[in-house]
Amino acid sequence: MATLPVELWTDIVHYLPPSRRRDMLRVSRLLHDITIRFVFATVKIYFMHGEHGFFMLNTENERYVRETADYLLNRSWELLHCIITKPLFASVVKCLSVHAFTDGPTVFEQRTLAQALQSLPNLQSFHWFGDCPDFSTVAAYLPKNLKSLRIQSMPPSSLEHLHRLKFLQPAIPFIYVREQKLDRIFSEYEGGFGDPTDLVSLVETNPVQELVILSSHVGLLSMRLCNNLTQLDICVPQFGDLVGIDLVFRHALSLESLSLVGYIEPRLFADLPKEPTELPRLTSFRLSCEWWDLNTTEMHVPLLSEFLSRRPSLRRLYIRLPGVRLEVAMALATVIGKLECLRVLGFHAGYEPLHETAAQHLADALSPKIEALQLSLPWFSDLHARIWYPLLVKLQQFPRLSFLHLFSNGEDPVPVSPVELAADLEHLQLVGIQRSLWTIDREDGEEMEPKLWTPWSVKYCLPEDFPCEDYAWLFRYH
Repeated sequence: MATLPVELWTDIVHYLPPSRRRDMLRVSRLLHDITIRFVFATVKIYFMHGEHGFFMLNTENERYVRETADYLLNRSWELLHCIITKPLFASVVKCLSVHAFTDGPTVFEQRTLAQALQSLPNLQSFHWFGDCPDFSTVAAYLPKNLKSLRIQSMPPSSLEHLHRLKFLQPAIPFIYVREQKLDRIFSEYEGGFGDPTDLVSLVETNPVQELVILSSHVGLLSMRLCNNLTQLDICVPQFGDLVGIDLVFRHALSLESLSLVGYIEPRLFADLPKEPTELPRLTSFRLSCEWWDLNTTEMHVPLLSEFLSRRPSLRRLYIRLPGVRLEVAMALATVIGKLECLRVLGFHAGYEPLHETAAQHLADALSPKIEALQLSLPWFSDLHARIWYPLLVKLQQFPRLSFLHLFSNGEDPVPVSPVELAADLEHLQLVGIQRSLWTIDREDGEEMEPKLWTPWSVKYCLPEDFPCEDYAWLFRYH
């Protein structure tokens, strides 16, 4: 084994399934040192105690919260201790997420985390969920070379030492969903939307290219920033908040990814760019709206269809208009089916039951080039065969479909299991059903067993948790 160069062993470990990499830690010293670069590139720290633990796990089961907290707290301390005491281990950590859901003074948590942050020379990405303790208690200790920051509060002035941020997400309410069966955008986190002047200061002093903001902050974006943005996500927590988006469309000439999520009024459709010369580089587009009445939806969907038909270069698309009639949804599906470059698709078919003809029409509209797909369909037990089998037959013809997420917005749950999907669709690597996720581990000579993600790892998922960026984009705002 020692005769092979380290670079070759590094490539070998890189191509191993994540579930198998940990086994390499116990093989030899050489493989141990290589493997920790992959296994511990992302580290998650959990501060969890008391009532906030019930909030984090969305449960009233006291024993479950206690046992989960005990495991996560002990594991978090071990990781922080390794970061502080072992420079080699600390050097491999590129991404750190903190889940702050505890009560009490949190003195030890704050000071231990602050010390760990000062020991991470190569940290690139930092995520903070929750506010107990508040992010501001450790903000000043973030390494100055940080490139990606996601927090749940307005950036404090103590972040003035950061000057290399390329991705910024502050104070966003649509981070996770309380109820897996709930088919709506839910603003679970409602705090931390303070003075936006600190946000402006941070954005103006960093080379930010990817930004996630509230709709009320759109007017704060300068022309210079709009010109530099390649990704923009706008979260709209209430109707009437989205103003000034037409200015963004005119000035964001480098924008490649645009997401509009929340309580968006129908008049937005009239503001969508009419000509491809606006947003000329756009390849990813998400429109996820809350309920409108049927008449309003039908009046404005043709404008959306026109916008999509003039964007043949779209590679990723997510359309959620839950109030849409079946006839209008199928018309949208026809437009989507003509996008030659489409590889990632999320589509909500509304609440009207699909009949056999509609299911076949939807199946025919799906491009066999799709690699990641999310479908929200109105499942009903007595219509199962007519809804699912035409789609399954079509999906079996997709040679690159590696992520499939199915969501039922009907009376009954999705009537297929991860095992069935993995058996029927041989290229799947990741399966989602009703916002639960399973990793498909296909090993020669072993029985295939989908591995369920823990509820909290789904609820607070990171881009780094997914095998590729497309999966993370599709599952975002789930």
